[in-house]
Amino acid sequence: MGDFLSKLGKSAVEAANKAGNKAGELVEVGKLKGKVASLKSDKSNAIKELGDRCYDLFRDDDAADGTVRSLCEKITSLTAEIETLEDEIENVRDEYKEKRDSEYDGETL
Repeated sequence: MGDFLSKLGKSAVEAANKAGNKAGELVEVGKLKGKVASLKSDKSNAIKELGDRCYDLFRDDDAADGTVRSLCEKITSLTAEIETLEDEIENVRDEYKEKRDSEYDGETL
């Protein structure tokens, strides 16, 4: 019986050590993943900054690179399309509002 308890105690200690090691691993991996996420965020911000700068150069007519110019022209075109669609949305809303208002003129609820 003593041998069994000794083996059981040894197994419990080994299990606790494994759990402790796994917890330590998870903590370290978690810290590293946090750093990786932070670096990816910094990288993304740098790419955005680069893009903003390239677009500024294009807008000021300083962009010499054809690819940069092409991408900037695409951004300008998309911006214009978005503005046109936003205006169209506003016009549609106004038209429907006018229709609703004219349908209710003279009617009492």
